[in-house]
Amino acid sequence: MNIKVLWTISDNMGTAADLKMLKDIKHMKVDVITADREDKVSLGFALTGKKYIVPSGASADYIESIKNICKKEGITTLIPQYGDELVPLSRNIPLFDGLGVKIITTSDTEKLSIANNKIALYDYFTESNFIPQYRRACTLNEIEKAIFELGYPNKAVCLKPAASEGSKGFHIITNEKIDILNERPGTAKIRWEVLKSQLEQYSKLPDILIMEYLPGTEYSVDCVCKNGETIVCIPRQRVETSMGIAIESIIEKNDELIAISKKIVKALNLSYNINIQFKYSREGLPKLIEINPRVSGSLVTNLGAGINMLEVALNLAYGLPLPDLNIKWGAKMLRYWDQIFMEK
Repeated sequence: MNIKVLWTISDNMGTAADLKMLKDIKHMKVDVITADREDKVSLGFALTGKKYIVPSGASADYIESIKNICKKEGITTLIPQYGDELVPLSRNIPLFDGLGVKIITTSDTEKLSIANNKIALYDYFTESNFIPQYRRACTLNEIEKAIFELGYPNKAVCLKPAASEGSKGFHIITNEKIDILNERPGTAKIRWEVLKSQLEQYSKLPDILIMEYLPGTEYSVDCVCKNGETIVCIPRQRVETSMGIAIESIIEKNDELIAISKKIVKALNLSYNINIQFKYSREGLPKLIEINPRVSGSLVTNLGAGINMLEVALNLAYGLPLPDLNIKWGAKMLRYWDQIFMEK
C-alpha cells in the first residue's frame, strides 16, 4: 500500500523520530511532506526535501492552504500536529474526503473541541475525582483572586493559558525562595508579584486556567483509539523533560491510569493518536493535567515497548489488520542530542 502523508510540523524535537516511524512501516510505502508556520531552515524540510509554509489553524486561510498542498502533492493522508488546527480539520473532514485525503483526527468535532481546551475539559469532567482543583480567569483581578482561593502563598499553584501548546505559558506560582543563579534553565517557578507585573503589560488576557500544584510523579499516556474505543493504551513515566518534551521515560503498566484514560477516550468519543497527561497529587491520587488529541512529542518512546503507534493509527484509518500489540512493559527511553549538516 502506498500513501503520501502531509505532516504539519517541521521544526520539532520529535520530527526525525516520527518520520522514521512512518518510513519503517513494513506493509506501507510512506512518502512524507512536511509543512510549518515559519519560513526557516528546519529538520523536517531538510529530511523531506520540500518546504511548505502554512498559516495557523485559526487563520481564515488555513483550510485553503492545506487543501492546495494536498492537491499539488497528491496527499492521501493528513496527520495534524498543532492543537489549533485539529477542530478546523475535523470540521472539514467531508471536504478532504472528497479530495481522497484521509485526516487522522477525531471526527466528533464537538467532543474534540472539549478535549482541546483545558478549561472546557475540566468543566466536562468536573464531578470526576481525577480532576484537580481549578479556577478559570480572564482578568488580572480574577487571576489574583483564584490563586489565593487555591491556597497561595501557603501552597504553590499553577497557571497556564487554556489553549496552548506544550509548556508554553506554564508557571508555578510559589512563595518559596527561588535561587535564580542556580535554577535550571527554563524553570517555571515564579513569585506572584513578579508574574503580576509581567501580566500587567497585556491589554487583554486569554482564558487562563489556575489549578492546584501537583508535586507527584508525572505520566504521559499514549492511546490509539477509534470512535471512543481504545485499541492500545501505554502509560509512561516522564522522568526528565526538556522544553516540554520527555528526554527520559519509562513504560509502566499502571492499571489505574489505563482505566481512567479509557474512560476519558470513551466519554469524548476520541479517535487515532491521543495523548493524556497526568500528575499525582500530594495525597497520591492521579489528576488529569491535559489532553493532546494528536500525536505526542515523545510518541517514539512506545517503539521501545514494541509498538509503532503511528502504524496502529494508520491501520485503523485504512481498515487494515492491526500489528502485534504485545507491550514490553518496563522499557526505558533516553534521548540525546544529534545533528545533521546542511549546505548553505
